[in-house]
Amino acid sequence: MKIETLVNLTGGELINRPYISEVVFFTHNVDEVNRGTCFFAINKEDIKEAVKKGAYAIITTENVEILDNEIAWIVVDDFKKAILQIFKYENLKTKIYITDKITSSIIKVMNLEKNVVVIENEFDDMLKALNLNDKYIVTSNSLIKELFVNKEEIKSKNIMLIMKTLFKSEYKKTEITLPFVYKENFSKALNFFESNNLKYTLEFEIERFKPVFINTSFEEVEYGKSEKVLISGLKNDEFLIDELNYIIKYTKHANTVIVDEKHTQYLKEKFNFAALIDFMPKLRKREEKGLFDD
Repeated sequence: MKIETLVNLTGGELINRPYISEVVFFTHNVDEVNRGTCFFAINKEDIKEAVKKGAYAIITTENVEILDNEIAWIVVDDFKKAILQIFKYENLKTKIYITDKITSSIIKVMNLEKNVVVIENEFDDMLKALNLNDKYIVTSNSLIKELFVNKEEIKSKNIMLIMKTLFKSEYKKTEITLPFVYKENFSKALNFFESNNLKYTLEFEIERFKPVFINTSFEEVEYGKSEKVLISGLKNDEFLIDELNYIIKYTKHANTVIVDEKHTQYLKEKFNFAALIDFMPKLRKREEKGLFDD
């Protein structure tokens, strides 16, 4: 990207007259800087190292000492806004795949392709996408959805998914670590990969609806080694009602509680399953027994 284009897109101020004319790589991680890099100096202490490693442009939100007058020094109002504008410009002709956040997270952990980028962390993921040519961009980010007209919503497909346990399912005779409640989301992920001939794995797990088995002392134990289970990663959002209905339906013969930060007292009661909403209690560290301990 030409320095002139970079300045115009970011709405920044070029505070010197550089010798270099373009950049070929974008990052805010100083460890990734090499010759030709545009470095977003979110951490000002990394500027000296970035220059030493060959950065061609340094973008900051305030005036800093110009350490090398041959490279470009650009001051912008806001890093996020600057990166977003560059991302929009560079992907005007790239199809953006739109979906919900659970499907997005499933695609991310199933993915085996280097050119598939799931936009979750706005800084890291957008910069990663900027450094790829042929790419597939997947997002549930509402801001990015509004920016692009060249977008396609990921549709579901008919699949045979079998519920094995509350936390696991079976697909094509393979057990997968995914609650059956996310069948629709999983089908969307499969449709994305298969319709684009992209590689994926069935060996994955997501952080949402993740079981944490504990003992009566609130110490984490091995999977399946306790009758007390914390269901972690749930959020108070549009998916919660379906998740709670699923939990209630399939744990009706057990003691189940629903817990958030305002109702932690329920964890003091006798329970088998505790659905944790936007909350995770501090677990005790389990002490390892010695060879001669009982």
